[in-house]
Amino acid sequence: MNNHSMSSINWSEKVKILDENIRQEMGIEEENEAKHILIKVQTQSAETIEPAFIVGEDDTFLDLFVLSPQGSSIVSTAVLKSNIQSVGVIGGVSTEKVDASEVKKTPMIDDASSLYQ
Repeated sequence: MNNHSMSSINWSEKVKILDENIRQEMGIEEENEAKHILIKVQTQSAETIEPAFIVGEDDTFLDLFVLSPQGSSIVSTAVLKSNIQSVGVIGGVSTEKVDASEVKKTPMIDDASSLYQ
């Protein structure tokens, strides 16, 4: 597949359809449409960009918010669409509120005493 056809793909629409298909196959019939669909993007470099979600798109760039591994920050980045090899769906974050008791709270540093030795 040449680069021109990859850059003309509407990734936002593809991801939305992929997410819907996965939900149907898993039997998740939610009335709430996923607000943010977490994805991973494989570019021509060895590293994948994940987890991320699409915030915008034009003919040249796919604009993403990438979550930091620690979950403490979000980095805005743009990926040249011609460099994208594949996009995979990780999961969706629905618009409904999450019960706070279901959220696992992890401290930023497990044991601060190990820093002072």
